[in-house]
Amino acid sequence: MNFNNPHHPRQIARRILTTAVLLAAITTTAHAQADRDTQTMYAGLVGGSSWMDNQIEDVDGFAHWGVPGSTLDYNDSGLVYGVLAGRKFKLGDLPLRFEVDGMLGDLSARSNRVDPEGLDETVETEIRWLATARIGPEHVIGPVLAFASFGVALAGIDRSVTDIDSSATVAPHVDLDDSFSDHTTEVGWVAGLGVETRWQRAWDVRLEGLYMEFGKSTHYVNHSGGNRCGPGGPQRPCPYEIDHALGMVRLGLTYRFGG
Repeated sequence: MNFNNPHHPRQIARRILTTAVLLAAITTTAHAQADRDTQTMYAGLVGGSSWMDNQIEDVDGFAHWGVPGSTLDYNDSGLVYGVLAGRKFKLGDLPLRFEVDGMLGDLSARSNRVDPEGLDETVETEIRWLATARIGPEHVIGPVLAFASFGVALAGIDRSVTDIDSSATVAPHVDLDDSFSDHTTEVGWVAGLGVETRWQRAWDVRLEGLYMEFGKSTHYVNHSGGNRCGPGGPQRPCPYEIDHALGMVRLGLTYRFGG
Protein backbone atom coordinates (compact mmCIF):
# COMPACT_ATOMS: atom_id res chain seq x y z
CA MET A 1 0.00 0.00 0.00
CA ASN A 2 1.11 3.55 -0.68
CA PHE A 3 0.98 4.93 2.88
CA ASN A 4 2.38 8.28 1.68
CA ASN A 5 -0.70 9.00 -0.41
CA PRO A 6 -2.56 11.81 1.46
CA HIS A 7 -5.89 10.30 0.37
CA HIS A 8 -5.03 6.81 1.65
CA PRO A 9 -7.41 5.73 4.47
CA ARG A 10 -4.53 5.28 6.91
CA GLN A 11 -3.31 8.82 6.23
CA ILE A 12 -6.87 10.06 6.75
CA ALA A 13 -6.97 8.09 10.01
CA ARG A 14 -3.81 9.83 11.23
CA ARG A 15 -5.35 13.21 10.54
CA ILE A 16 -8.55 12.15 12.32
CA LEU A 17 -6.63 10.98 15.38
CA THR A 18 -4.41 14.10 15.49
CA THR A 19 -7.39 16.42 15.24
CA ALA A 20 -9.29 14.38 17.82
CA VAL A 21 -6.44 14.70 20.33
CA LEU A 22 -6.30 18.47 19.79
CA LEU A 23 -10.06 18.71 20.18
CA ALA A 24 -9.93 16.72 23.40
CA ALA A 25 -7.24 19.05 24.77
CA ILE A 26 -9.34 22.11 23.92
CA THR A 27 -12.42 20.56 25.47
CA THR A 28 -10.74 19.86 28.79
CA THR A 29 -10.05 23.59 29.22
CA ALA A 30 -13.42 24.92 28.04
CA HIS A 31 -16.97 24.73 29.33
CA ALA A 32 -19.91 23.91 27.08
CA GLN A 33 -22.41 26.71 26.64
CA ALA A 34 -25.17 26.67 29.25
CA ASP A 35 -27.98 26.23 26.73
CA ARG A 36 -26.63 22.87 25.51
CA ASP A 37 -28.14 19.71 26.97
CA THR A 38 -25.62 17.67 29.00
CA GLN A 39 -27.83 14.78 30.14
CA THR A 40 -29.67 14.11 26.88
CA MET A 41 -30.54 10.74 25.34
CA TYR A 42 -31.04 10.66 21.57
CA ALA A 43 -31.52 8.28 18.65
CA GLY A 44 -31.81 8.52 14.90
CA LEU A 45 -30.77 7.42 11.43
CA VAL A 46 -27.40 7.62 9.66
CA GLY A 47 -26.34 7.04 6.07
CA GLY A 48 -23.43 7.81 3.80
CA SER A 49 -20.54 6.51 1.75
CA SER A 50 -17.75 4.14 2.78
CA TRP A 51 -14.40 3.14 1.28
CA MET A 52 -12.98 -0.35 1.82
CA ASP A 53 -9.19 -0.77 1.97
CA ASN A 54 -8.21 -4.46 1.73
CA GLN A 55 -4.85 -6.11 1.21
CA ILE A 56 -3.95 -9.77 0.70
CA GLU A 57 -0.42 -11.08 1.22
CA ASP A 58 0.75 -14.29 -0.44
CA VAL A 59 3.06 -15.25 2.42
CA ASP A 60 4.98 -18.06 0.69
CA GLY A 61 4.48 -17.07 -2.95
CA PHE A 62 2.01 -19.87 -3.65
CA ALA A 63 -0.20 -18.03 -6.16
CA HIS A 64 2.38 -15.44 -7.24
CA TRP A 65 4.79 -18.31 -7.76
CA GLY A 66 8.24 -17.65 -6.38
CA VAL A 67 7.49 -14.19 -4.97
CA PRO A 68 7.01 -14.70 -1.20
CA GLY A 69 5.34 -11.83 0.61
CA SER A 70 3.79 -10.33 -2.52
CA THR A 71 0.80 -8.10 -1.72
CA LEU A 72 -2.29 -7.00 -3.59
CA ASP A 73 -4.59 -4.10 -2.72
CA TYR A 74 -8.23 -4.51 -3.69
CA ASN A 75 -10.44 -1.58 -2.74
CA ASP A 76 -13.94 -0.34 -3.50
CA SER A 77 -16.65 1.94 -2.16
CA GLY A 78 -20.34 1.60 -1.34
CA LEU A 79 -23.27 3.03 0.57
CA VAL A 80 -24.03 2.41 4.25
CA TYR A 81 -27.12 3.10 6.34
CA GLY A 82 -28.26 2.31 9.85
CA VAL A 83 -29.43 3.46 13.28
CA LEU A 84 -27.68 5.28 16.12
CA ALA A 85 -28.39 5.92 19.79
CA GLY A 86 -26.48 7.87 22.38
CA ARG A 87 -26.37 9.80 25.61
CA LYS A 88 -24.60 12.99 26.63
CA PHE A 89 -23.18 13.38 30.13
CA LYS A 90 -20.45 15.17 32.05
CA LEU A 91 -17.34 13.85 33.77
CA GLY A 92 -16.55 16.70 36.08
CA ASP A 93 -16.51 19.72 33.78
CA LEU A 94 -15.78 17.63 30.66
CA PRO A 95 -18.82 17.14 28.38
CA LEU A 96 -18.86 13.66 26.82
CA ARG A 97 -21.10 11.53 24.65
CA PHE A 98 -21.45 7.76 24.42
CA GLU A 99 -22.89 6.28 21.21
CA VAL A 100 -23.69 2.90 19.70
CA ASP A 101 -24.72 2.25 16.11
CA GLY A 102 -25.45 -0.56 13.67
CA MET A 103 -25.12 -0.36 9.90
CA LEU A 104 -25.77 -2.38 6.76
CA GLY A 105 -24.60 -1.58 3.26
CA ASP A 106 -23.24 -2.52 -0.12
CA LEU A 107 -19.58 -3.08 0.75
CA SER A 108 -17.63 -5.54 -1.37
CA ALA A 109 -14.35 -5.59 -3.27
CA ARG A 110 -12.65 -8.17 -5.49
CA SER A 111 -9.64 -8.70 -7.73
CA ASN A 112 -8.48 -11.52 -10.00
CA ARG A 113 -4.80 -10.55 -9.70
CA VAL A 114 -3.76 -12.77 -6.77
CA ASP A 115 -1.77 -14.55 -9.48
CA PRO A 116 -0.92 -11.54 -11.69
CA GLU A 117 0.23 -13.75 -14.58
CA GLY A 118 -2.45 -16.45 -14.74
CA LEU A 119 -5.35 -14.25 -13.56
CA ASP A 120 -7.06 -17.46 -12.39
CA GLU A 121 -7.31 -16.73 -8.65
CA THR A 122 -9.86 -14.19 -7.39
CA VAL A 123 -9.96 -12.68 -3.91
CA GLU A 124 -13.20 -11.16 -2.65
CA THR A 125 -14.26 -9.48 0.60
CA GLU A 126 -17.75 -8.42 1.63
CA ILE A 127 -18.66 -6.58 4.84
CA ARG A 128 -22.24 -7.61 5.63
CA TRP A 129 -22.79 -5.45 8.72
CA LEU A 130 -20.99 -3.03 11.03
CA ALA A 131 -21.50 -1.93 14.63
CA THR A 132 -19.57 0.46 16.86
CA ALA A 133 -19.55 1.60 20.48
CA ARG A 134 -17.76 4.95 20.96
CA ILE A 135 -17.11 7.58 23.59
CA GLY A 136 -15.55 11.01 23.28
CA PRO A 137 -15.60 14.72 24.12
CA GLU A 138 -17.67 17.48 22.56
CA HIS A 139 -17.19 21.23 22.31
CA VAL A 140 -19.45 24.10 21.29
CA ILE A 141 -18.20 26.38 18.51
CA GLY A 142 -20.89 29.00 17.94
CA PRO A 143 -24.00 27.28 16.55
CA VAL A 144 -22.08 24.05 15.92
CA LEU A 145 -21.19 21.26 18.31
CA ALA A 146 -17.94 19.50 17.38
CA PHE A 147 -17.22 16.03 18.76
CA ALA A 148 -14.60 13.30 18.64
CA SER A 149 -15.08 9.61 19.37
CA PHE A 150 -13.01 6.48 19.99
CA GLY A 151 -14.08 2.90 20.61
CA VAL A 152 -14.68 -0.65 19.46
CA ALA A 153 -15.90 -1.74 16.02
CA LEU A 154 -17.47 -5.08 15.03
CA ALA A 155 -17.97 -6.35 11.49
CA GLY A 156 -19.46 -9.40 9.82
CA ILE A 157 -16.95 -10.17 7.06
CA ASP A 158 -17.06 -12.74 4.24
CA ARG A 159 -13.72 -13.56 2.56
CA SER A 160 -12.77 -15.94 -0.19
CA VAL A 161 -10.10 -16.88 -2.69
CA THR A 162 -11.39 -18.86 -5.68
CA ASP A 163 -8.95 -20.73 -7.94
CA ILE A 164 -10.16 -21.67 -11.43
CA ASP A 165 -8.31 -24.56 -13.14
CA SER A 166 -8.60 -25.64 -16.76
CA SER A 167 -6.65 -27.39 -19.49
CA ALA A 168 -6.95 -28.39 -23.12
CA THR A 169 -8.99 -31.43 -22.10
CA VAL A 170 -10.67 -30.18 -18.89
CA ALA A 171 -13.32 -27.44 -18.76
CA PRO A 172 -12.77 -24.56 -16.31
CA HIS A 173 -13.74 -25.56 -12.78
CA VAL A 174 -13.18 -24.41 -9.21
CA ASP A 175 -10.19 -26.07 -7.56
CA LEU A 176 -11.59 -26.47 -4.04
CA ASP A 177 -8.22 -27.57 -2.65
CA ASP A 178 -6.65 -24.23 -3.62
CA SER A 179 -9.66 -22.10 -2.63
CA PHE A 180 -11.20 -20.99 0.66
CA SER A 181 -14.31 -19.19 1.90
CA ASP A 182 -15.14 -18.07 5.43
CA HIS A 183 -17.63 -15.93 7.33
CA THR A 184 -16.42 -14.35 10.57
CA THR A 185 -17.16 -11.60 13.06
CA GLU A 186 -14.11 -9.37 13.48
CA VAL A 187 -13.30 -6.97 16.32
CA GLY A 188 -11.35 -3.78 15.65
CA TRP A 189 -11.08 -0.15 16.66
CA VAL A 190 -12.79 3.01 15.44
CA ALA A 191 -12.01 6.73 15.65
CA GLY A 192 -13.90 9.68 14.26
CA LEU A 193 -14.72 13.39 14.17
CA GLY A 194 -18.02 15.12 13.55
CA VAL A 195 -20.09 18.28 13.76
CA GLU A 196 -23.69 18.64 14.82
CA THR A 197 -26.20 21.49 14.76
CA ARG A 198 -29.77 21.94 15.90
CA TRP A 199 -32.34 21.66 13.11
CA GLN A 200 -35.59 22.01 15.01
CA ARG A 201 -36.54 22.02 18.69
CA ALA A 202 -35.84 18.31 19.30
CA TRP A 203 -33.94 17.40 16.13
CA ASP A 204 -30.21 17.60 15.37
CA VAL A 205 -28.35 17.15 12.08
CA ARG A 206 -24.80 15.77 12.02
CA LEU A 207 -21.94 15.15 9.61
CA GLU A 208 -19.11 12.85 10.68
CA GLY A 209 -16.19 10.81 9.46
CA LEU A 210 -15.16 7.45 10.91
CA TYR A 211 -12.14 5.22 10.37
CA MET A 212 -12.07 1.52 11.35
CA GLU A 213 -9.26 -1.06 11.44
CA PHE A 214 -9.88 -4.81 11.77
CA GLY A 215 -6.32 -6.11 11.55
CA LYS A 216 -5.00 -9.21 9.79
CA SER A 217 -6.49 -12.67 9.52
CA THR A 218 -4.79 -15.81 8.18
CA HIS A 219 -6.40 -18.21 5.68
CA TYR A 220 -5.11 -21.36 3.99
CA VAL A 221 -5.23 -22.94 0.55
CA ASN A 222 -3.57 -26.13 -0.71
CA HIS A 223 -5.56 -27.82 2.06
CA SER A 224 -4.31 -31.32 1.19
CA GLY A 225 -0.68 -30.25 1.29
CA GLY A 226 -0.19 -31.90 -2.09
CA ASN A 227 1.64 -28.95 -3.64
CA ARG A 228 4.58 -26.88 -2.51
CA CYS A 229 4.12 -23.38 -1.05
CA GLY A 230 6.34 -21.76 -3.66
CA PRO A 231 9.46 -23.08 -5.45
CA GLY A 232 11.33 -25.42 -3.13
CA GLY A 233 8.89 -24.67 -0.32
CA PRO A 234 7.31 -27.20 2.05
CA GLN A 235 4.35 -29.37 1.09
CA ARG A 236 1.69 -28.16 3.51
CA PRO A 237 -1.35 -25.84 3.58
CA CYS A 238 -0.23 -22.41 2.33
CA PRO A 239 -1.20 -19.16 4.07
CA TYR A 240 -2.65 -15.90 2.87
CA GLU A 241 -2.93 -12.92 5.23
CA ILE A 242 -5.76 -10.43 4.65
CA ASP A 243 -5.94 -6.96 6.20
CA HIS A 244 -9.14 -4.84 6.35
CA ALA A 245 -9.69 -1.13 6.96
CA LEU A 246 -12.64 1.14 6.32
CA GLY A 247 -13.23 4.88 5.97
CA MET A 248 -16.70 6.41 6.15
CA VAL A 249 -18.44 9.77 5.78
CA ARG A 250 -22.07 9.87 6.87
CA LEU A 251 -24.97 12.20 7.58
CA GLY A 252 -27.32 11.70 10.52
CA LEU A 253 -30.62 12.96 11.84
CA THR A 254 -31.25 12.41 15.56
CA TYR A 255 -34.12 13.11 17.94
CA ARG A 256 -33.43 14.31 21.50
CA PHE A 257 -35.78 12.72 24.00
CA GLY A 258 -37.16 15.29 26.34
CA GLY A 259 -35.80 18.03 24.07
